[in-house]
Amino acid sequence: MSSNSLYYPRGSHTRNNCSPLRVQLLILIGFVLGFLMALGTLLLYNRFQLDTVKQRQQTTATEYWKTRYMTALQELDTQNDILHQHLNKNLRVVCMVLTSPNQHESHAKHVKATWGKRCSRLIFLSSEMDADLGAVSVIEPEMDTYDDLWKKTREGFRYVYDNYYDDYDWFVKADDDTYMVMENLRYMLYAYHPETPIYFGYQLVRYGVPYMSGGAAYVLSKEALRRFMTLAFHNATLCPRPQKFGIEDFYMGICLQNVGVHLADARFALSSDNKPKFMPLDLQTYLNPDNTTKISDWLYKMTPHRIEIGLNCCSNYSIAFHYTNPWSMYLYEYFIYHLRAFGVQHHQKSLPKKLTLEEVSELFPSNYTAGGKPVVDIAAQNLPDNY
Repeated sequence: MSSNSLYYPRGSHTRNNCSPLRVQLLILIGFVLGFLMALGTLLLYNRFQLDTVKQRQQTTATEYWKTRYMTALQELDTQNDILHQHLNKNLRVVCMVLTSPNQHESHAKHVKATWGKRCSRLIFLSSEMDADLGAVSVIEPEMDTYDDLWKKTREGFRYVYDNYYDDYDWFVKADDDTYMVMENLRYMLYAYHPETPIYFGYQLVRYGVPYMSGGAAYVLSKEALRRFMTLAFHNATLCPRPQKFGIEDFYMGICLQNVGVHLADARFALSSDNKPKFMPLDLQTYLNPDNTTKISDWLYKMTPHRIEIGLNCCSNYSIAFHYTNPWSMYLYEYFIYHLRAFGVQHHQKSLPKKLTLEEVSELFPSNYTAGGKPVVDIAAQNLPDNY
């Protein structure tokens, strides 16, 4: 064969032959790799979808929670507004505030501008008419002194009974230096029927006789007022006659108990609260941390329970504070009705349970028996001549 032959010599080129088994193995590996890649892609895609759905669900749940939260707050506000309106409509309260001509401007007008506007009816008892204030004259000017406070109180209740008894349920006696939270008063009174002979306040004891502090304000039910006017008012055996230096709140306690009116220490008027609600002193005296103002000795002697100071002094549903100057009245107004602490809710969701007469009698027992001896026998009490 010549050197330029077109054919290579035998054995100079070897063909790359693959066995069928090797081919099958390569195909299988390729298939497995492709399957794994496809599975991985599918799993990653599913994970992405799950994460997306989960995130969407979380977002939806958060939005739903926020919506429900805001709705709940709105429902709470609406519910409390409904309860508030219900109390205002169904607990009709006359506020009878004792004042005098020289205090119409300095004190009484500030009562009218603050807590007095939340009474169903506000009346100022004075010795001089004042149409702008809403003051009526119930006593002669020369008798409009502290020494004649008992006569003034009697005549004030006579005026209220003659003019407003039929249209109202509860009757408050307060001074023009008393501040009252009317919402809390109505909340407390809701459990009691105005047809029940009862009166509420801060209990004191004098000469062994319990009664309610006049300065801290006290509240008579409709039936209590009726009994006072029809059974006690003209009966000197049951009710002390008008006289100089008469102790108004002490006398009222005698008169009411002698005609079967339950004396209700307001500490126990709400089942969930046993703190004082009618305070005979100003709030600063109870709260002052440096003792620059102190509880008066007379209050310690006449109060039949332990007096606390600091934040535990008073009920969270306190109703009345005595010795409140006009500046403090506006301070109360701001903190109670205007100041808002963000996120702090103190709304009450329900009203107290209505009490039967038997439950009231068990809670506030009385020794009164119709036709029997007076609960407080003035003649046999061995009281001082000018008690």
